[in-house]
Amino acid sequence: MGGNAYGSLSEEVRGTFRGNAFADVYRELAIKFQILVDVLNEISDGPRDGSDIDTLRTYEVWLKTGSRRAERLLRQQGVVPMSDGKDMRRH
Repeated sequence: MGGNAYGSLSEEVRGTFRGNAFADVYRELAIKFQILVDVLNEISDGPRDGSDIDTLRTYEVWLKTGSRRAERLLRQQGVVPMSDGKDMRRH
């Protein structure tokens, strides 16, 4: 949702003088939004204890977002994430 919002904002402001200065920045944020979220989550999570609740939370994040970070964390814990066949967003 955040990536889509930045993408829409980029298109919305592109036609204005001031907007042209920021349109490319918003576009880049749209494209790299999931990576940015992964970095911020890595910082905020700190050390993990590897509990079942952490694993389940990570799996839910992976299902919703297709986060490469979440997939990596799951694989480190011996969990091979599998999609239910729905189109997942990959960033």
